[in-house]
Amino acid sequence: MKCMSEEEVVKKIYLILKQYIPLKEMQSATDHLVDDLQELLDEEELYRLAGIDKYIKTSVKDILGEPEEDFDYEDDDY
Repeated sequence: MKCMSEEEVVKKIYLILKQYIPLKEMQSATDHLVDDLQELLDEEELYRLAGIDKYIKTSVKDILGEPEEDFDYEDDDY
């Protein structure tokens, strides 16, 4: 079994679960997720996760603000 980082696990779970969240509730759901993830992941990991999609990006930006450093956003198109 492949060993995945916490960041990779969160990404995989999010991509699966977002298929089942109605679009009108997606931003609220990602806001809640990012707020809770602050306890598990460091800022750099959260900023990288912001590249998953526009919802996570908005949540990270609203909750953490603009990054002080230039983190590489994962600009993967999912």
